[in-house]
Amino acid sequence: TAAALAQAKEALIGYAITYGDTHSGEVQGYLPCPDTSGLDIGGEGAAAGNCGTQDISVIGKLPWKTLHLAPLRGGDSECLWYAVSGTYKNNPATGLMNWDTNGQLQVYAPDGTTLLTTPDHQAVAVIISPGMALGTAHPPASGTASCGGSYISANYLDNDTVHHINNSDIAAGKFIQRHQDRDVNGNVILTVNDQVAYITKQDIWNAMKKREEALLSKLDSMTLQTASCIAEYGKKNNSPTNKSLPWPTRLTLSDYGDTAFYYDKKNLFAGRVPYQVDISRAKTGNTINSDYLLTKGTYNTHTGHWENNCPNPDNWAAIYPWWYNWKEHLFYAVSERFKPSSSATNPVCDSSHQCLHVNNPINTDSYAAVIIFAGKTLTFQSRTDKSVIANYLEGVNTTNMTGSANGNENYQADATNSTFNDIVYCIKEDLSVVKGTAAGCP
Repeated sequence: TAAALAQAKEALIGYAITYGDTHSGEVQGYLPCPDTSGLDIGGEGAAAGNCGTQDISVIGKLPWKTLHLAPLRGGDSECLWYAVSGTYKNNPATGLMNWDTNGQLQVYAPDGTTLLTTPDHQAVAVIISPGMALGTAHPPASGTASCGGSYISANYLDNDTVHHINNSDIAAGKFIQRHQDRDVNGNVILTVNDQVAYITKQDIWNAMKKREEALLSKLDSMTLQTASCIAEYGKKNNSPTNKSLPWPTRLTLSDYGDTAFYYDKKNLFAGRVPYQVDISRAKTGNTINSDYLLTKGTYNTHTGHWENNCPNPDNWAAIYPWWYNWKEHLFYAVSERFKPSSSATNPVCDSSHQCLHVNNPINTDSYAAVIIFAGKTLTFQSRTDKSVIANYLEGVNTTNMTGSANGNENYQADATNSTFNDIVYCIKEDLSVVKGTAAGCP
């Protein structure tokens, strides 16, 4: 049983960390739907093509065929079952798939104490090996020649009425490990013979370390192209000399996965990167093709290229899935001089210090805007509350990337270390984009 559970766990993690490679236009991290009926395309052992509602967890049999495995059975000859968190299943997909996406499933020790206490350590998937039937038969379902039996989880998985944990109740999302409960006289009053293995987000994203260089390169490219798209906006205003940039969106959102909440807010100098810029666009007379700055765009079948608002439309279309899933990690500050304006006068950073700085508040080098990507969670951070900026940024970026910013702040760029891993890009006065280093922005 232990070997079968370990093999299934390894295969599921492998599926997740290569998902973006095997599924065009997607990012890494997703897990397959369970086999919920044996009747989907591919038959028994194939993952369901669609499993329920977005962000709602699902249980079924392990999709061994999708994972390129033989049917895996535990010591009692039953095929393995599999529950996947709604935030990690691939269809319908969640709005944010990244290294801070939490699981939704709880796993309990035999005594009923939870093994996964905090939200950022809950399971993204649980694999269960059912024991022998405890008073309930496992009737067969049609078309299930390899594993046999039914697809009713309660016919296989146990209900611990002592600790009030039912392994078959996916709505509760709680699973308890194999054990026996006894009364004060030592008599067995309840048996749970399910054996359980689980996967956390740390299991998936730590496995990505072998591919971390490629992942970080992709995220760096996504940050650069996001900055380039914002800079491109400044080239399409009502006059060639009007280089105004859009307002940011708020730091605190009702839903960090829904682009509808990423709209620009007037007189806000620091926040998250905006998706919708209608307020800014109305002020600057901008000629981009819609109010949605960072849309993937449309594919022109005649030219064979994408059309969107970024300087390299094909590159942005390719990077868009990464922006969509990592958008909560992107922060943006615009300077006082480059805020949305209807003036045709070319904005200039001068001695009045109405522009942004990097690594030096009195540096002669001043910038129209900065874009910051929040790196991986550090040991002193927890991103359960996405509204707390200190959970994302470090150094002076934490105190200056706030709703009270006035457009002349000093931001920080540095080499990645144990206390700082923000990636910083600066938009210069001429709207060129440069990467920040420990020496500032060139």
